[in-house]
Amino acid sequence: MLRILDRYILREISAPFAIGIVAFTFFALIDRAYQLTDLIITKGVPLRMVLGLLALMLPSFLTLTLPMALLVATLLACHRLSNDQEITGLKASGVSPWRLFRPLLAAALLVTAVVAWITLVVNPWSYGAIQQQLARILQARAVSGIKERVFNATFPKFLIYVEEVSVSQVELRGLLVADERDPALTKIFVARGGRLLTDQGSGRATLRLIDGAVSETHVPSPSRFRLTTFGLYDMALPIESARAALSRLERRERDLPLLALFRKARQQGKQRVAPEYVELHKRFALPFVALVFVMVGYPLGILSQRTSRGTALAVSLGIAVSYCVMFSALEGMALHGLVPAGVGMWIPNLLFGSLGASLLVATIGRYAGPCRFVGRFAEPFSRRTGRRGVKLEDQSSRHPATSSARTAALLIIDRYVLSEYLKYLGAGVAVGAVLFFVVDLMHTFDRFLLVGASFRDMFLHFAYRLPGMLYQGLPMIVLIAVVFLFLSLTRNRELEAFQAAGLSLYRVSLPLLVPTLIISLAAVTFQETCLPGLNARAEEFDRAKIQVAPANELQRQGPRWHRVSETRFLRMGEFDPSERFLNDLLIVEVDRSFRMLSRLDARNAQWTPEGWELSAGAFQAFEPTRTMRLRSFDSAVFQIPERIDDFVKSRKSPSAMSFRELRAFVMKLQENGYQVAQYIVELYSKLSFPVAHFVLALVAIPFALLSQRNDGRAIGIGVAIVVSLGYWVVHSLALSFAKAELLPPMLAAWTANIAFAGLGAALFLRVRT
Repeated sequence: MLRILDRYILREISAPFAIGIVAFTFFALIDRAYQLTDLIITKGVPLRMVLGLLALMLPSFLTLTLPMALLVATLLACHRLSNDQEITGLKASGVSPWRLFRPLLAAALLVTAVVAWITLVVNPWSYGAIQQQLARILQARAVSGIKERVFNATFPKFLIYVEEVSVSQVELRGLLVADERDPALTKIFVARGGRLLTDQGSGRATLRLIDGAVSETHVPSPSRFRLTTFGLYDMALPIESARAALSRLERRERDLPLLALFRKARQQGKQRVAPEYVELHKRFALPFVALVFVMVGYPLGILSQRTSRGTALAVSLGIAVSYCVMFSALEGMALHGLVPAGVGMWIPNLLFGSLGASLLVATIGRYAGPCRFVGRFAEPFSRRTGRRGVKLEDQSSRHPATSSARTAALLIIDRYVLSEYLKYLGAGVAVGAVLFFVVDLMHTFDRFLLVGASFRDMFLHFAYRLPGMLYQGLPMIVLIAVVFLFLSLTRNRELEAFQAAGLSLYRVSLPLLVPTLIISLAAVTFQETCLPGLNARAEEFDRAKIQVAPANELQRQGPRWHRVSETRFLRMGEFDPSERFLNDLLIVEVDRSFRMLSRLDARNAQWTPEGWELSAGAFQAFEPTRTMRLRSFDSAVFQIPERIDDFVKSRKSPSAMSFRELRAFVMKLQENGYQVAQYIVELYSKLSFPVAHFVLALVAIPFALLSQRNDGRAIGIGVAIVVSLGYWVVHSLALSFAKAELLPPMLAAWTANIAFAGLGAALFLRVRT
């Protein structure tokens, strides 16, 4: 009997555990879907290389998604057993709570062993393999590291700006290259066109510049200069150095095997803070997270009998987030020497383990104090309304139903369906915010540590990024909320009651389709008003304070480049906005064909009401006849078009523009003769994306009605994930095809909506109403 009981409990946690792994890993990887499809379609990177890169990313996510999935599965399973009085029946049969804990403990030990294998063996190998795979991608298609109209720092000591990359990914148009290998010599290349060639045998890339010029200025003495024009110029870009730069963005101790890490930690001694000690303790501490989570989740699931399933899910996610925040904070403190490495990495396990042990003692020993505490904690979240459902009065025993009575009943049903839908939607938004926090923390925490970001900077980073991420994930949240709602109505026989009362499926769906349409309209408003400003502030904040983007690594170490207009580029060193002062100023002006017109160098620049007061500099003007005029100065006032604010502003990305701003930007580029296919795709996407809420809600209803058994919830969640993944894959592929000029931009932006709207309408009309 006991073995049957063990199998029963393990079967109870198996479905939510598997769904949790898929869901958490899916959310962790979904933000990479567009980048990966763009590599395949637009950049021409072989599919096998991209899939290999994706496979190498999975182990680092599984170290946290496995314990989180086990925590959610444990709490939900124990909550269900407690609410159905099965635990009470087992107690009456002589089965103690400790005996029920044994199969969960076995599952926790198994997950602990798997995570230990990942952290101790797989992760160190995968971190190094990711860098090798990126190097292979650069060797196969070096242009994959180049983005249009962005300062690219893929190759160290070279900052490359490309105006346009051809559809064939061979020709580059409009190039500016800053060669910063020699600190005493500033070399700026401009060229009308170019090619980026790779040689896999030698591990080198060659940037071939066509029809351009190179301007060289001696930093200590700007009056010493040289201008050289060329028809063809080959510049060697070592790929191995690019790989080393990519590795520098990560903590190098993460790549070391266990024995090598231990030896290096021993070599560091105890005289200073050693990241190797932190990494060593971290690898051994992370596997025990699964055991700690089960110790906490099991008693909480049993003791919270009067709470809802949604509350149990929220509690599990709250525990996971609390652990991640504490673990990350203590890791940062350990790396800065504020706490010993061993203490910092093991405190979260000890605290949560002590909490779990106390709750286990309260559950198994039936101590009243802790039980009453947990009951009081869960009481505000409990449902006091009794059994779910809508109570419809039997009108047959009364007078015939009048039109007003039927209208009142319909309003009650509408309010009920709407309230349940909004509950699921609110829970989905909360879960999405939690998952975004955990996933983004996994991606950016190492770079927070590299730049020494404060907790305030980290908080502002998440505050600026969260609205945009929720906006991107809201269609998926709507899909899951609709699936959960109809699964709940079907499981509780409420949908059958509505149909028996004469309500069709179309009428029952109305209270959620109309609000979803309103959500789509609200998304348009939010996209045009608040979202561009939030995204712009997030990008500027990250660039100025945290520098989490890999492309900004070179800018963080050296000068910062901006393109302030269509023909002007500037570089500046240190900037003090309060004193309105900056140093190491360089302004380059080009024409439409990227022929250099002028160059201005200054050691210091002070903003005054009369203009810019520059010191220790030189101004060079290049004539069409390829002659040059030079003006050296110790101190002079220049009337430069850029004001003080322009030096801290960078060009907005399409995500930081509203539809009207992006449309005006595209029209300006078209007037100047630039290729705008990429921006037109983004423009039409701003119109099509808000409609995805309504489209996915329409698709979700018939899929949710396909499974009406007891395991329908698990199937429904799986269906929701598959539909969401299918939508994003189709959408990403269509956009990538459009950027490669294989599809019209408008058609590409609406492809996913048209396809899934047709699928949803066809299935919706075929469902029995």
